[in-house]
Amino acid sequence: MMKIAIIEDDNTIGYAVETYLKKYEMEAVILKDLTSSDALNLQALDLIILDVNLPDGSGFEYLKWLRTFSKIPVILLTVKGTEEYIVRGLNLGADDYITKPFSLPVLKARIDTIFRRRGLDLKKLDFKDLSLNLTSKTASIKDRPLDLNLKEFSVLEMLLENKDISLTRETMINYVWGYDLYEVNDNTLTVTVKRLRHKLGTYGTYIKTHRGIGYMWKSDVDEEL
Repeated sequence: MMKIAIIEDDNTIGYAVETYLKKYEMEAVILKDLTSSDALNLQALDLIILDVNLPDGSGFEYLKWLRTFSKIPVILLTVKGTEEYIVRGLNLGADDYITKPFSLPVLKARIDTIFRRRGLDLKKLDFKDLSLNLTSKTASIKDRPLDLNLKEFSVLEMLLENKDISLTRETMINYVWGYDLYEVNDNTLTVTVKRLRHKLGTYGTYIKTHRGIGYMWKSDVDEEL
């Protein structure tokens, strides 16, 4: 079942979308502000429907922050359908833009289009002979399975999705551990990356440490594999 987060402060809209999508086996989680989104487990989501104007902040700013580490599909909702707003949202990385009021069947069609367009990306992620199955959360090198736990897999997935981009420790911890932050201490990410490098063998050399910042998957490492 597809899982969708709706960040929308209008109760009527949130309930209507949730009820409608449920008929198509899409589970919706409704959040009324950006603060509530801190508890989201992004790894468990397939899509975010995001209102641009929320009580505690801008949907544009949230999307800008989200795109620094995640490629999860996002549909923006707003009462302002001006060209300036639409271009701004799309330039920030939105997959689609819908103005209020809107038709529920049209929203569903837009969602289906995004899933079709992103279908391959949602299922598989490859780098040379390293392959990640995003559905089963498994990884392999030259078809040899890697024994990764879910956190190690999530770190690897995040690094590969953001190749050659330096990710901060805070960003990685928020994405991988989400609402399970009680499990995390200062050394948790360091230990997880160390285990991941070991399990990846020579592919572990692609994970570079940026001291005082975080980590990067450096795709042009000169290494015989």
